[in-house]
Amino acid sequence: MKRYRFPRHQRGMSLIELLVSIAIGLVILTAIGTAYINTTNTTRQRENLAELDDPAYNVMRMLKHNLTLAGYVDIFDLDAGNRARAASLFVPGNTTLSNMFVRATGGTSPPVFAPLSQFFPGLVPIFGCDGAMAGAPNTILTSPPPAAPACGAANATRHTLQIAYQGVPLSAANLPNSLLPANAVTGDGLDCLQRTPPAGQVMVINRFSAPAPAAGAVSQMNCEGSGAAGAQSIAGGVEEFVLRYQLAAPGDPLNPAAAGSGQQRYVNAAAVSNAGTNPQGWAGVTAVEICIVSATPTTSGPAAPGTNALQTTRPTCTRAADGAFNANIARAAGDTRLWKRYTSVVSLRNTVFATPL
Repeated sequence: MKRYRFPRHQRGMSLIELLVSIAIGLVILTAIGTAYINTTNTTRQRENLAELDDPAYNVMRMLKHNLTLAGYVDIFDLDAGNRARAASLFVPGNTTLSNMFVRATGGTSPPVFAPLSQFFPGLVPIFGCDGAMAGAPNTILTSPPPAAPACGAANATRHTLQIAYQGVPLSAANLPNSLLPANAVTGDGLDCLQRTPPAGQVMVINRFSAPAPAAGAVSQMNCEGSGAAGAQSIAGGVEEFVLRYQLAAPGDPLNPAAAGSGQQRYVNAAAVSNAGTNPQGWAGVTAVEICIVSATPTTSGPAAPGTNALQTTRPTCTRAADGAFNANIARAAGDTRLWKRYTSVVSLRNTVFATPL
């Protein structure tokens, strides 16, 4: 019989080998943990960016759409006298419906060198305020005579913009050659809150604003339409809403062809309304500059770790005297939101000029 020989010594893992193995394992676990955290943070940062971009994109799209319609009048629609609007635009002395200021050729006091102006007293294609706006779009159409728009308290970062255009035909008899009637399915002829104009009215008036929120609430971008009284939110997280307006140069009253051929610098709403320095008023606005500052809502939790370190300050829409944006603002204590500024310039398509012969 063979004898089984046991090894003289059983060799195990030494302390040094054990420590090296643990160190290697820790390095691998640290790398896996770091990759997981970075991936999670990247996902959260993308979610935060979506929370910024999506509302701002929707607001900009709605504002651009409304501004391209500002001042629109369907020239194929029929007026109360059964005449095409194209023929009734230039009726002298028509105080109830003067759709267009005609450029003065001299002798007018005060002279008006302006494009499209007002549909009737109190309603212009666009009207803005460097802060709040008094009244409501619905009352402009339902209160005879039309109430002239007016501005309330000024605010450097929360402006208001009102836009008006023809949305539906004057009567059903005009349908073959004119606009379509209000339609809740397609959105034709409805205001920004999908409501139809008051009975007998053809105009749509939309008013956009970003009022200061209540304590602890998320700032909202609101719209109030002429279909009914009351504003509603159309986007959340809009902390600043600032507007500037480009004016057409008045030109030479003795040379009507020059009127409106040049552009002045962008100005605020108060400068547009100042008749002492701007005889054109809102009729002379040919483009609108929109600036929005958006932030992730506090209800969705803090921004991804590292956001505060990467974005120590937040942007603003306010500008210095030279027109450049002011320096970023320090974050408020405890503010962990992600911030972003959006800007766009929209030309008004319906700034039509006409010169009497």
